[in-house]
Amino acid sequence: MQTVSRYLLNNVVNVYQNGYHGRNSKVYDRQIKLYKGVSNPLTFTFKNEDQKAQDITSNSVAFEFNLIDRETKRSVLVRTLTKLDDGSTFSTKGTTSITITEGDLLGLDAKFYNYAIRQVNLNDNSRTVTFSDTAYNASGTVEILDGAYPTVVDSEIISSFTSSTGPLTKTSSAIEAYPGNNNNKALHTIAVYTTGFSGSLRIQGTMDLNPTDSSYFTITADGQSSPLTFSNSTGVTYYNFIGVYQNIRFSWGNDSGNTGTIDKILYRH
Repeated sequence: MQTVSRYLLNNVVNVYQNGYHGRNSKVYDRQIKLYKGVSNPLTFTFKNEDQKAQDITSNSVAFEFNLIDRETKRSVLVRTLTKLDDGSTFSTKGTTSITITEGDLLGLDAKFYNYAIRQVNLNDNSRTVTFSDTAYNASGTVEILDGAYPTVVDSEIISSFTSSTGPLTKTSSAIEAYPGNNNNKALHTIAVYTTGFSGSLRIQGTMDLNPTDSSYFTITADGQSSPLTFSNSTGVTYYNFIGVYQNIRFSWGNDSGNTGTIDKILYRH
């Protein structure tokens, strides 16, 4: 886990007649490296100019992480930090955390970004600067790197449709859809392998961790009506659907008199 210091400072200028008073100054802010294809946990500690951790336990204060594209000057990612500070020990005092997920980085180019953290007053929604060092610099540097981890994984194969409690005759078990990976832009793709199949296929989703039959709702694929219908289909048919789900499942049934099958479904997300 990468730990980064932040500073809660009042922007006051001190004038000294002689001597050097900067022995506690932080000379530079360490660059953060984020890797595509995995989740990246970060820890931020909040200190004063004497390098002492500060109490941030107030319920009226939150801290907001912003990742900013250097070229467009636009914020590309905003997340609220989670406070770990219980105010009792040095190891937890002034400490917050955030996890930048695989999905957060999916649509971002591998390059350098700026980041900043704002203190948010929840009573009036006002925002106050925090500094990356004791020289009153507000922004830090993030490098997003590609190639260290694979960003494409193998498709999941669903070939067992043993449940009879779904909406149609044969239904798969719950399949985890990893809602944190792709966020609100999640694209799901299925390849349906059939042999002489005439009938219907329903794609269903849920946000429940431990779903029951009543937890599921029907998902529309490629804008087509649900369920998807097949007529004496042999081969592979592809469909896409978009959304964030904790689990999905597939349910299919034959038309009257048809003995064809859905042999397997390949699922990517």
